[in-house]
Amino acid sequence: SEITVSSGATEAFASCLRALCKPGDPCVWFQPFHELYPSQVSLFYLKPRAVTLRDENNKWTFCPNELDRALRGARLLLFNSPHNPTGHVFSHKEIRLIATLCRKHNVI
Repeated sequence: SEITVSSGATEAFASCLRALCKPGDPCVWFQPFHELYPSQVSLFYLKPRAVTLRDENNKWTFCPNELDRALRGARLLLFNSPHNPTGHVFSHKEIRLIATLCRKHNVI
């Protein structure tokens, strides 16, 4: 009953940003990132915050403290798994940690 049809991923992404954020809201994502993120965030006057994914022994990982800091005062976390462009599939443990931090900071 709550389905939105769009003409493509870019349009759907833009619609979500417009619906969920207001100008000046911080928006967090993992880097490296899809090229769409900075342009769309800029278009809606959002403040970008990136959390670095690091390749450690052929496994992508992030620093929980870095994510915690980035989420403070943020409105939205752009999250996809598998991650684009690294292909990293976040583990259940990582997803639980990300969700816990988002709840802690009231981030969508």
